[in-house]
Parts: sequence; structure tokens; C-alpha cells
Amino acid sequence: MQLADRSFTQRDCSSFSFWRDTVCETFVELDCRQHGSDRFKGQIQSRRLLDVSFATVAATPHTVVRDAQRIARSKDDDFLLSIIHEGEMGIEQRGRMTRLRPGEFAIYDTAEPYRIVLDQPFVQSVLRFSRKEINDRLLNPSLLTSRAVGGDKGMGAIASTYIRQLSAQLEDVSPMSGRQLRNTLLDLVTASLKDLTGESVPPVREGHHFFLNRALRFVEDNLLDESLSCESVAQALGVSSRYLRKLFEGRQHSLSEWIWHRRLEESLKSLGESQGAQRSITAIAYDLGFKDPAHFSKAFKVKFGMTPREYRLCGATGIAH
Repeated sequence: MQLADRSFTQRDCSSFSFWRDTVCETFVELDCRQHGSDRFKGQIQSRRLLDVSFATVAATPHTVVRDAQRIARSKDDDFLLSIIHEGEMGIEQRGRMTRLRPGEFAIYDTAEPYRIVLDQPFVQSVLRFSRKEINDRLLNPSLLTSRAVGGDKGMGAIASTYIRQLSAQLEDVSPMSGRQLRNTLLDLVTASLKDLTGESVPPVREGHHFFLNRALRFVEDNLLDESLSCESVAQALGVSSRYLRKLFEGRQHSLSEWIWHRRLEESLKSLGESQGAQRSITAIAYDLGFKDPAHFSKAFKVKFGMTPREYRLCGATGIAH
């Protein structure tokens, strides 16, 4: 079973021990167990869309296990999504076992034990999402792990088609459209998970969560707009600034703090990218809504412990987040 040739990072494995190392390096620390004594074949192609990683995997049968001991010595704290293209697979977590067939997908939590049974030759894509992005969109994602989302109708079909098409077209995605595609991906995946039978959300909290998610999404989509503020977000959502501020009570950041927090994170990314080296620090600051380069430099140092210039000079290493 072969994968289409794309400009992905690709690894072909015929040694099962090498495959185990490759899987752990690509995903999280796992135990891999081969089925039978036949010669093993496996291939992984990986690519990123901003902070979302994609890996397309084709292999002969085996089982992977993420146990408590491996979790304890690992720093990984994300959600993975598996969507099957060819063959079938089983995912078990929290006492739930689901069977995925072509077009179907499920999420699972890397901070909790799980088992994946790949009992026939298969091709699947595995996506990695940060815990924060999932928690910001779902009230209790632990209730939704290891539950199959069908790919034949409704929101599941829309999400499944989008995931597969995006995975196939990643090499042609422009940087300008990357953020929008990534946000749409997350919104479709979480919307389809909410449709699963058995998820219950109290109505009042659902409304709170709905507007909070819309506010966070509006901030992400308008981060480069220098006029972005609590008032402009409230106006766009059709709610009062007072109500919007209350939505952020109890969170680590107020809405205003969150806007500047995200802008500083994006400035760090821009300064560390090779393309960013060709742009002045002042230009990066202005692009991210900072009207005063001195204010940008001071805020950057408070958050990251060094000025933007010092960060660039040290080769974008050594910053403690």
C-alpha cells in the first residue's frame, strides 16, 4: 500500500524496531506490537499547517499502546485525531472502543492511556491539536474521545471531506490562507464532535461557551487589525462590552490581555522564522498592532525575558515560555 508522492517529510520502514522509534518521534512515546511474523512495511509522511501537524501513515498490521508509565515521563499534552482512508482500525480509551472505517474519524487524548489496534493493512491520517484549542471549543472533550464520527452524512461528512482534502493539498496552501484553513479545520472537527450522541451541555453554559468561542475566534481572525479591542469584538458579536468582559472572568487573561498575549506570541514566531529575519523589528511590531516600537520592546521583554533585538541576536533560542 503506497502513499502519493508529496513534498512531505517521509520515512519508509521495513524494520519494526525502526518503525517503533519513528512512530514515537512523530507522535508520542508508544509501545508498538507487531501482528504475526510476516515482514513489516510502513511509511509516514508528515507536514504542518501552522501549529497543527498532519501525518499520513500506511503500514501492515500492528498495535500501538500509550500507557500510564509512558505518559508520566512525557511532556506531550495534546489531542490526536485519526481518520481512516483505507482499511479499518480500532481505538480504545476511557473504556470505550470504537471501530473506524474509511472516512470516519475519532479523537483521543495523549495525556490518558489509549490503545490503537491496526489489524489489517491501512492508510490513515493523524492530526495533532493543542489541548488549549480543543478545550476552548468543547466543554468536556474527555466525554468525546474514542467515539467515531461518521463520514457519510451531516457535519461529520463535511468535516471528513475537509480533513481529507486539506491533507491532500497542504503543499499548495499559501501562508496567507493558512490561518483561515486551520481555524476552519478546528471549527468543523469540534462541531462534528458536538453532534455525537451523548454529549450534554447545560443551556446557560452553552450560551456562555458559544460567545466565548466566537470572541476568541474573532481575535484570531483580526489579530493584525490595530483597532482590535474589547469594544470592537463586542460590536462584532452584537453583545455589550460588559457582558464580554464577564465571559473572560476566571480565565488566565482578560480579553484585552489576551489580545496582547496573542500578538506577542505571534511576534515571537515572526522573529524566529527565516522570513522574519528579512523584516525589521519595527515592521513586525506595526504589523501586529503595536503603534509604538518602544512599547512593543518593553512588553516583549516583560513576557519573554529579553528584548526582540536580543532574541534575534541569540538565534531565537533560550526563551522560556
